[in-house]
Amino acid sequence: MIRSRSLRAGLVLAAALAGCAPGAARTSFDLVRYEATCPSGEREARSLRQTVILLDEALVTAGEGEAAQRLTRMVVEAADARDAPAGTLGTRERLTLLVARRDGSEIVPLFVGCSPNISADEVGQRKAQDSALDRFVWGGTDSRVQKARTDYATAIARALAQLRKQAGEIAAEPLRPGSIVTALGNAGRLADPELGLPRFVVLSPFAVVEAASLKDVPSARKAGFDLAERAGVDFGRAEVYLGGTGAAGGLPLEAARAFVLGSRGNLVAARSDSLPRFAPEPVTVAVFSGFLDNVGRRTPMQMRLAQSATGELVNSWVETTVSRPVATPLDGKAICRGAGQCEIQGRDRFARVWLLDPQGEPADRSAFPYGGARNIDVKVAGASATGAISDPKIFFRAKDDAGQADQLRFELQRVDGGRF
Repeated sequence: MIRSRSLRAGLVLAAALAGCAPGAARTSFDLVRYEATCPSGEREARSLRQTVILLDEALVTAGEGEAAQRLTRMVVEAADARDAPAGTLGTRERLTLLVARRDGSEIVPLFVGCSPNISADEVGQRKAQDSALDRFVWGGTDSRVQKARTDYATAIARALAQLRKQAGEIAAEPLRPGSIVTALGNAGRLADPELGLPRFVVLSPFAVVEAASLKDVPSARKAGFDLAERAGVDFGRAEVYLGGTGAAGGLPLEAARAFVLGSRGNLVAARSDSLPRFAPEPVTVAVFSGFLDNVGRRTPMQMRLAQSATGELVNSWVETTVSRPVATPLDGKAICRGAGQCEIQGRDRFARVWLLDPQGEPADRSAFPYGGARNIDVKVAGASATGAISDPKIFFRAKDDAGQADQLRFELQRVDGGRF
């Protein structure tokens, strides 16, 4: 299980972001903090996930029209800052709201804090401890929970008010093509892994590649992968969602998916007019490390298995290192027959996410991770995870053609407290 470090880690990250810019900005923001609901000890329940909302100033418009209202609505929904919890954030989940400058010069923090959401079980336990005097004078647990939600929503509103106050000045700034990519590249890693599995909600046009230059799916995906190679953006093996984007479908979406994947992220969903649907929250996380038998060559391998309450894999990854680390999302469902005894079958998609045409069959597979293999099977037994990567249409060959295999087998061991 991921354990949250002191809140100081998140604030240090925010302070670093504020000071890492290569250029000066015309507008400035005061960092709003709401830490009253952040975990105060190891015993307090907290989400295994953290959420980073990245708001691109390219979406900021002057005035209070529909576009401005839509942007505010998306932030409020992503931050779960309404009167009643919608479940967008988990229990005491860490939330960071960042602003990407319109000119791409920097990313600055606007809000840092934690969700006021707590589980129904915890609410029940607190109510059982309420005294008659507590309920009479202060309203008991229900009143305190509602006050926390109100204070949290007020803090989010204060942060957004700064943006709206300066909206006219922001909107007057020239919009540079590809500014979101430049800003991400300048900022470095934006999520501290000590604070939970990262989930990015990116509110941006996300025009990472010029749409007119895209002719078909292979050219769009190649453009995205090439851009990732040049830009050096690192999402840190995160789920990524796009809201308010022009890349919600067609070739721009293919380019965006490839760019995010090449930047160690998994673009799960995108929508142009609102937030997309989010994957469920992880309730268990296990990290394994060991080796993959790459046709006689031992290759370092790590695996993160994060499961939802229904056993669905969420924000799970496989990473191998040859000349450089390559992280591949792992989808599927864990079928468990007891504590620590699970089987996972990832079918028809696994490494095909790396192909320029995921629906085709490339003549040369050697340029793609795992040859673009379709399948991965994992068996977890206690502290070990074993399995194989395979594809009915592939024989894996050794680099010197000295041998071949119909699957790549791996043996991993659980790393307690591991961060990956």
